[in-house]
Amino acid sequence: MGYFSTLNIAILLIDLALAWHVIRSGRTPMWIMGMGLASFINVLALVALWLAYLAMAVIPDFLNSHGMRRFRGSVAQAADPGRGYREKKRQVELVGSVDAKRALAEESVKRGYFAEAIELYEGAMQGPLGGNDPTLLKGLGRARMLAGQGAEAEALFVQLKTVDPAAFDADAELDYARALALQNKNDAAVTQYEKVVSRYPGEEARARFGLLLESMGQHDRAQALFSEIIKSVKDAPGYYRSRQREWLSIAKSHLK
Repeated sequence: MGYFSTLNIAILLIDLALAWHVIRSGRTPMWIMGMGLASFINVLALVALWLAYLAMAVIPDFLNSHGMRRFRGSVAQAADPGRGYREKKRQVELVGSVDAKRALAEESVKRGYFAEAIELYEGAMQGPLGGNDPTLLKGLGRARMLAGQGAEAEALFVQLKTVDPAAFDADAELDYARALALQNKNDAAVTQYEKVVSRYPGEEARARFGLLLESMGQHDRAQALFSEIIKSVKDAPGYYRSRQREWLSIAKSHLK
């Protein structure tokens, strides 16, 4: 009965957990052998080995994990919201490479600095690939669309589709539909929305399509889309509901 005591079970579970970490992290199996040997010596030796492994392996792995890096980045961003932008701008000033300009352009779009983003993307396009870089074409098209330059954005998305059809993904298709709608090319925009709405990962395309249909007087179709959004989000996991909060709010406010 003593062999199956709470203490022995706890020791076994900790040993198994640490052994799993050793194997998963690709560390030397000597750690597992050491834990097995320490178990036959005494509990103090085993605890000392556990603490050594925690200090040398588990804690450093945790601190360098993707989740912890994101957490540290979020804390830094909250403490100094402009830090990322300043760092990227400094890289452009110091290096001036295509990648540096692209990174700053993406940050500028996030901050609503669309004119600056357009200038940066166009500057980056002076590189070796010129106007045939799919990433730059897609980014410039989005920046121009968000700046309200529908015709210019449309031309860039058409060029993107020609240069690299694979890069004309769901995000680009949605931006293309929005560029068409900016020009009041509503029939073409509806056709484009119909292509993207079923494959877009999230509710944004469906919500924007519903708003367009509503503005065109197609209320029944718009209402059906808003109902689909509410139904889709209602039974979804919490993380999905959180990410789709904006589009759910639009659907609820427009559903009659």
